[in-house]
Amino acid sequence: MCNPLAVGIAMGGAQAITGIQEQNRQHRAQVDAVNRSNAMARQKYLNDIQISAYNDQRKLDVFEAQLAADSASQQNYYKQLEINQVEANRAVAAADQELQEKITEQMFESQANIAAAIQAQGTVLAGNMASGQSMMLELSQAEREFGFEQAQIDATIFDASRAYGLSRYGIDLDKYSADTSAMNSIDTAAHMAPTASFQTIRPIKQNAPKKPSILGPILGGVTTAISGASALGGENYFGNAMKPGGSWGWPGSQGP
Repeated sequence: MCNPLAVGIAMGGAQAITGIQEQNRQHRAQVDAVNRSNAMARQKYLNDIQISAYNDQRKLDVFEAQLAADSASQQNYYKQLEINQVEANRAVAAADQELQEKITEQMFESQANIAAAIQAQGTVLAGNMASGQSMMLELSQAEREFGFEQAQIDATIFDASRAYGLSRYGIDLDKYSADTSAMNSIDTAAHMAPTASFQTIRPIKQNAPKKPSILGPILGGVTTAISGASALGGENYFGNAMKPGGSWGWPGSQGP
């Protein structure tokens, strides 16, 4: 017949070994889970860094494109100002030429009028008309006609000068309007420089669980050994075995 103690020890050993193996398996599974979690967190961290860098580069590219567009708009504005100035200078030169032609024409007419007045006075003085009131009337009439002609010439020059002033004023207004329109056409897209993305939060590394002690499975095996031996040896197996003469006792009397 098998020794209950040996059987109990075998059962307890098997229980202890099985418990240690299961404990080690669970520990390895926990370590693997922590390692996977750390690897996934690190990969996500690296991906977030790359995404932030890409987004920042895109914002920088857009800002540089806006700056280039704004620069082109400014250049177009200054070019339009030059065109407006050239057109204003051309209009002023045309107005100056027109005024100068009218003044020159009236100056020739004024010279012709003076010559005509002198000729009229000479004709009166060289005529056979008797001196006296009649001659004075003729001379006064010649002077009166000269004055009328000269006044008309002066009025023509005045009107031409006045028209020239109005034309210059209109030219200045047109240039101001064109310059204002050019200024209003300036596009400003780059209102504010882009800001970098917030720094990606570095993940906190999880530490792997410590390897559990084997004391628990061993104690469980001892408990199993004792329970198995007691079950196989009968009630009070360990008490009887430790008595004198028992299987664990010492040689001696078996009792009275």
